[in-house]
Amino acid sequence: MEWDEIKSEVEQQGNVITLSMEQLRNAAGASRLGVNVREEISSTLAGMGLGHIPVDLPAYHYEQVRLYKRGTAVGKMIDIMLEPGEQNDRQLTDRLGGDGPDYAAIVERVRELVNE
Repeated sequence: MEWDEIKSEVEQQGNVITLSMEQLRNAAGASRLGVNVREEISSTLAGMGLGHIPVDLPAYHYEQVRLYKRGTAVGKMIDIMLEPGEQNDRQLTDRLGGDGPDYAAIVERVRELVNE
């Protein structure tokens, strides 16, 4: 898989995809995943507008990496999750809520309405 194919695949899969380090290593044309190769992969992805998790790419070919397109809804959510801070905490809570809806309260309210 070449770099342009990887970017295309990310976009086709909803702006997020998981690949192996072997696939990224092969796209880089490298035989090993040394520090310099991993830095090159990270820089190449950034240049294409793609982020990756984990932030520090693994050194083993069988390990998986999640790629995402920065600036998209999913990319923004991942970036918010990766960057600690009060503002990002607030955004997570606003977007995802606390524990979700209070289903017990909803059921109780429906019962009240039915009994009226």
